Amino acid sequence: MTRLTQNRADNSALRHTRPDRLHVNAPLLVFLALVLVIFTAVHQYLNRQFDFGVFYFAAHMVLDGARHSLYDINAQHAFQSIFQRPPDTLFRNPPFALLPILPLAKLPMLAAYALWTIVSCVLLFAILKTLEHETGTRYGNWPFLLSLSFAPVLSNFLHGQFSLIVVAAFTAAYALWRRGRLFLGGLVLSIATIKFQAVIGLVLILALKRKGRELAGFAVGCAVLLALSLRMVGLPALLAYPHFVLHSDTPLSELPHMANWQGLLTIVGLNHLLLLLPLSLGTIVYAARAWKDLDRGFATAMLASMLVSFHLTPQDLSLLIVPFYLCIKSGVLPEAYVSRFALATIVTTLAMVVLHVPLAFLAIPIAFAFGWVACEPAQRSALLTTSEQHALSSV
Repeated sequence: MTRLTQNRADNSALRHTRPDRLHVNAPLLVFLALVLVIFTAVHQYLNRQFDFGVFYFAAHMVLDGARHSLYDINAQHAFQSIFQRPPDTLFRNPPFALLPILPLAKLPMLAAYALWTIVSCVLLFAILKTLEHETGTRYGNWPFLLSLSFAPVLSNFLHGQFSLIVVAAFTAAYALWRRGRLFLGGLVLSIATIKFQAVIGLVLILALKRKGRELAGFAVGCAVLLALSLRMVGLPALLAYPHFVLHSDTPLSELPHMANWQGLLTIVGLNHLLLLLPLSLGTIVYAARAWKDLDRGFATAMLASMLVSFHLTPQDLSLLIVPFYLCIKSGVLPEAYVSRFALATIVTTLAMVVLHVPLAFLAIPIAFAFGWVACEPAQRSALLTTSEQHALSSV
């Protein structure tokens, strides 16, 4: 009993020496103000290379009377010329993706981008705060500061992308499922269909696991978003959307920068459907079989969804934040290695961007992480069971 008392005292002392929680303070606000100025200046100088202008001109199509032609390529080209956008920067997201942009589109584009950057900062803070609370990991404000150095998150801010909305949807779904609110979690997860390719894999895994309440919530959420989209653009435009997505081909130059199976197979010259399809299906089935508990199962499913996604932008790699936290919580990533792992990840991704190394190579470590998280729990649980038996026998 003395040993147990000592262990409890040690754990209590450890809790008192842990860093503060993620919080807003004056230095953080000053830093974010500086970041906002830098991002806005860069975006003004290179706005034609970033994605926010795509969402901005698409929002104006809805506001300026061309909403029924949102997925007409000639109509998009006409608005591209008005807002000086390159002709290959098409709007391919579903209509409801424009809902947060519509109020901003009434402002000049630079002001709209600045406000969207502020919204994205709040969203990132909320994501990290939720993960901190749900996983019990506390590193002060370092996760927020370092996230801005993580190339996918940095790129998300510069482009004014939607990727953090997807990360937030996954994070909220996990938090709700952890509390047993399965239907509501599925409902929130439907928001991730703003980039539907990122969530398809997880939905298939949920189906294989027969997660009925989660899928019911997801279906209801999708129905609501479908109704909103129908209201925004009308039935003919909505029916034209699948054809538009399938025939407005992704530029081949983007494939080497997709850190998924398709991108990896492309850079090694093996991007064939007969190879890609069984590889993707095998990944989904393996992830479903590996789902034994929510923490590791959700992390595995997210990594699988990224690998099988048919379109994964560099900004979408921000999704890795969620499995990172879950791996810390479940012990897959020991806390002693967290700082080194985070630093190596940040340096590696930034170096790849600077040196123009194809980001598709990142599919290799993602695949390795997928296999490790899927396999390690069984080994770890066996070790924990043995250690617990030794501890009990010694009391």
